[in-house]
Amino acid sequence: MATTPNSTMNNIDFLVLIGTKAQFIKTAPILSEMDRQQVPYRLIYTGQHSETFDLLEAAFGTRPADDELVPGTEASTHASFLTWTIKFWKQAFRRLPQWRGARGGLVHGDTASTLFTAIALRMAGVPVVHIEAGLRSPKLIEPFPEEIIRRCVSRLAQLHFAPDANSAANLAKAPGVVVDTHGNTLRDALTLALNNWHDLPENGGLGGYAVVSMHRSENLGRKADFDLLMGEVLNTAAVLPTRFVLHPATRERIRETGWFAKLQAQPGLQLLDRMDYPDFVHLLVGSCCLLTDGGSNQEEAAMLGLPTLLLRRATERLDGLGDSIELSHLKPELIQAFVSRNAGKTWKLRPVKGTSPSTIIVNTLRGQLGRPADNQ
Repeated sequence: MATTPNSTMNNIDFLVLIGTKAQFIKTAPILSEMDRQQVPYRLIYTGQHSETFDLLEAAFGTRPADDELVPGTEASTHASFLTWTIKFWKQAFRRLPQWRGARGGLVHGDTASTLFTAIALRMAGVPVVHIEAGLRSPKLIEPFPEEIIRRCVSRLAQLHFAPDANSAANLAKAPGVVVDTHGNTLRDALTLALNNWHDLPENGGLGGYAVVSMHRSENLGRKADFDLLMGEVLNTAAVLPTRFVLHPATRERIRETGWFAKLQAQPGLQLLDRMDYPDFVHLLVGSCCLLTDGGSNQEEAAMLGLPTLLLRRATERLDGLGDSIELSHLKPELIQAFVSRNAGKTWKLRPVKGTSPSTIIVNTLRGQLGRPADNQ
């Protein structure tokens, strides 16, 4: 049974709605900044994902959620996603009267939780604030469903926080106010993880292993592409030690397709559960290369300078392309060449620089939708 809010709304509250691990990581610095500036908010988990949320709360020092719409779930399969969707809307409708009067509702990114909560907020008459807005792919259905979600949420939002000038330009015709945060809030999360590392090395790659991470529907849902990528994971592990971090959806897909036994039998390949964020950053820094389809991973690797191959045909993100980030186009020869080229190599760990996007966001929230910003 879903939890119920532990306090009533008032006219200065913001709602912050989080559904997935990536959203948590990118939103946690905003929560910390809201706490620092004493901006009242209610933290709500949608329950789309729940795995490792307790670890993330501890890692970022954020408080537990004030409300959780569908607790204890992990929408990692088609069936579990459908179940979560039905429960989400049942609980969201119950809360619409409680949400009315909020100054704004923060949603992040391009997941089902992003779209569902944006719709629910509009139904409650709450202004929608979209974090990481304006990313665009040339094709409406690739990546699916992320691109459709982005475009729909852009029509629902009244305040758009774009991570760069290109994303802001994509929102030129969007309703409401567009703010360029000059970086993704992941910069703040990554800075925190690195600052907590007391013996940070000058060079990455000292562990001499590759990291693999994949979870996108475009790769999990297409049998030919999934089989190709699993084969390349085995090929990578034959060249150098490889650590495959399994998202719940990926783990389920591996089991149901019969790949699990093949991966377990491959010497040099470790299958790892998801971990808390600082541990994952440490894993990346120790690796000699990363193979991933994750947008957040691309951003992290670009800031760190980690050699990375995107397991995608195309990407809507420009982070690191032409520098430390390469696109595989899902071509085996490009994947194998990348692994061979980077096996056992070290790389220069870059300092993470730039203004705090989270501070820009909170200052703007107070000026646009909340109380006028005080002198900090």
